[in-house]
Amino acid sequence: MSNIPAQDGNLAEEISFNVPKRWLRAREAAEYLGVSVPHLARLRELKKGPPYRKFGSVVLYDIRELDDFVLAQPRFENKGGGL
Repeated sequence: MSNIPAQDGNLAEEISFNVPKRWLRAREAAEYLGVSVPHLARLRELKKGPPYRKFGSVVLYDIRELDDFVLAQPRFENKGGGL
């Protein structure tokens, strides 16, 4: 940890929090979903992908909405019994 000046001018120890990351950039979101960045961009273009927000030119995805998006997709079962 590094020291940072406190308001009174004294050095205070920097506090860091171990908070899970909530907002993912497009590359991180694609990796999280297991798809390519171009595929995720195409889903955005077609308005068929997970919800996203633009922060300037940066596309951001809420990790909770990525999970909701995946869970909302149709579920398929393998009835063949083989691998």
